[in-house]
Amino acid sequence: MNFLHLKYFLLVAEELNITRAAERLYISQQSLSNHISNMERELDVKLFTRSPKLSLTYAGDLLVETATQILDLHSQYLAKVGDINRHYMGVLRLGISHTCGLALLPEVLPKFQAEFPMVEFSLFEGNSTHLEDELAHGRVDLIVCFQPIMMEGVEVVPLTQEDLMLVVPRSFTDQLFGDRAEEMRKQFADGADIDAFQHMPFILIKRGNRTRSIVDQYFSRHFFKPKLILETENTITTLAMAEAGVGITICPELFVKTIHVTAARSSTDKLDFFPLTDPSTLSRLVVGYRRDRYLSHFGERFIELTQQALQG
Repeated sequence: MNFLHLKYFLLVAEELNITRAAERLYISQQSLSNHISNMERELDVKLFTRSPKLSLTYAGDLLVETATQILDLHSQYLAKVGDINRHYMGVLRLGISHTCGLALLPEVLPKFQAEFPMVEFSLFEGNSTHLEDELAHGRVDLIVCFQPIMMEGVEVVPLTQEDLMLVVPRSFTDQLFGDRAEEMRKQFADGADIDAFQHMPFILIKRGNRTRSIVDQYFSRHFFKPKLILETENTITTLAMAEAGVGITICPELFVKTIHVTAARSSTDKLDFFPLTDPSTLSRLVVGYRRDRYLSHFGERFIELTQQALQG
């Protein structure tokens, strides 16, 4: 049994479907099945039950944990040796939300790959809870997310601090204030009065997202009950709906950049951006990594490049 067998096993354990796992590995189903059968013969134990559908046995469950630890230790060892020899070969596994990735990676990743052409870059996308789970289980080396990080034993490196932005269709501002619309735009540029939008429709990210928790607490403190017409898992959807004039949304200032990325025809002329100036609504973007794990030189350099991109 070797590292390749363990990687194949973990992918099958994740998919619980030989066909999908083989497609992801770019090998035949028969070849993958043979790998698993050989492992079972070598270990003299069944790792999967095949009927009525593929599922892990107790021994298979144990191997998932063990294989993950083995591959993680192997990855850390390679990173250490690469740093010692300055070969800088290995894998950097990043966890990040889809929207943060869209705002940051097009600028950061090309610079990183130019410096470390021999380093493989692996990306996991999810919300803050999913990212912390991946970090806790050693499946990613770094996570980029908004504070607070709830898990213990994490080293936190600040990236940027920004206001949450109230993203309002310009047609809403015109409708609400009429001849005073331009005057109110200038006034709200220094801080929005949320009460002015009491009866307008809102589109928000679903509960469970860290930004949504901050927004809900803000609403509660201001005794504001939004007219919520849509919730979604995707911040880009909320921005697109605001741009289409469907409703108001709230997102970190960083995410406003995604409007220009997602569609060439996007235009901020359709939207007003008003900061929420309550100190509790400041969004603090950070990088987190486990203190008990070795962070490679190229991992440290990725953090530096991300800081530079945000400061620039």
